[in-house]
Amino acid sequence: NLMERLADVRGRGGFYASIGSGRGRGALIELEDGSVKWDMITGIGVHGFGHSDPDSIRAAMQAATQDTVMQGNLQCNKEAIHFAEVVRSAARRGGADMAHCYPACSGAMANENAMKVCMQARPSGARVLAFRHNFIGRTLSLSQIGDSAGHREGLPETMEVDLLPFWDPTDGPASTERAVHALGEVMARYPDAHACFVMELVQGEGGFNVAPRDFFVPLLDICKEAGIPIWFDEIQTFGRTETMFRFEGLDLGQYVDVITIGKMAQGCAALWRGNLNPRPGLLSGTYIGSTAAMTVGATLIERLGSGDWYGPDGRNATLHDVFHRRATELIEAHPECFPEVPGTNGPWPIVGGIGGMMRLTPFAGDKARIASIVKNLFDAGVISFFCGHGPFHLRFLPPTGVLTPAELESIMDIVGEVILAEQGRP
Repeated sequence: NLMERLADVRGRGGFYASIGSGRGRGALIELEDGSVKWDMITGIGVHGFGHSDPDSIRAAMQAATQDTVMQGNLQCNKEAIHFAEVVRSAARRGGADMAHCYPACSGAMANENAMKVCMQARPSGARVLAFRHNFIGRTLSLSQIGDSAGHREGLPETMEVDLLPFWDPTDGPASTERAVHALGEVMARYPDAHACFVMELVQGEGGFNVAPRDFFVPLLDICKEAGIPIWFDEIQTFGRTETMFRFEGLDLGQYVDVITIGKMAQGCAALWRGNLNPRPGLLSGTYIGSTAAMTVGATLIERLGSGDWYGPDGRNATLHDVFHRRATELIEAHPECFPEVPGTNGPWPIVGGIGGMMRLTPFAGDKARIASIVKNLFDAGVISFFCGHGPFHLRFLPPTGVLTPAELESIMDIVGEVILAEQGRP
């Protein structure tokens, strides 16, 4: 009944019947039909501390006693200031000289604000640089930058975008050379015309594609020399890799001019260097966030900064090691379920991602079979999703703040059973 109501009021139903009851425990969520499932997608990476987390509930209850539900640009309380200060301090600890932080209600709005900051700082720049297979949001302008035709079907062109090739693990340094060459070509064709280079250091929707530091540095050096602002979109990576920010793990803090975060932070925000500070009137908003979201977000970011989540032996790395080991064992035991995924100069890695961003590619990334596995995983008790533009992949964004290695072992048992069952289907 709820699924029918959802489809009626929204105009389209959900991918599966994932309507929460409002109850859960850690990595487990109870749905309205009474079933209990492992939440391995967490609202596309939002619920990093799972369900019914005591610290989050305590902070939300404290926020509920304040005089307003929503806070905005004209009227904010101390919670908005504290949230922005906590985010800025975290970025500075990671090595980025961020002077200012502006909260927003969504990742898309944070990205819109970031883009406006860059464009005002570069009045000659009407174009945007980005990587192929990127995703940056679904507003009218951001859908032009994202590399998915379905996200802009029927929309007018509002943004001039130049897409560069991302790192190809099957081609190594040659893919870096191609990206550098492509950047040089578009800069020569459109001199002094780019407002920014926006990049996900780990591509999310594009397939959990990871690149090494040596891939980014030549591109960043060129942009720095040309005065093109460098913008790291860390909305999905924030909190989930082996460092709080992915740029921190790659030691790229000295390059970045603008950062956006969201999802696991509960609130969203754009940060920028002092020389990019916009003039009055460019940024505003009736809402910049809810009192509860900013209070809980600040609490969780402080918790992440003082815990054992990061480093090569931290929780995020440990969980990824368990995932990678179990996925590799599954591939070795059942190669018939994992044919090669062709790449430029060899097979594409079947297991991928980093930290709490986990990817597995059975059946050569066939879209129909991946979608079937996701739905059957749901029926078997594991909520997951997919990513990629072809090949397609199983995607997991687990609640790294609470998930234990033993729980992940149990979840991977189910994943293996469902993949084997899919092999037996026509």
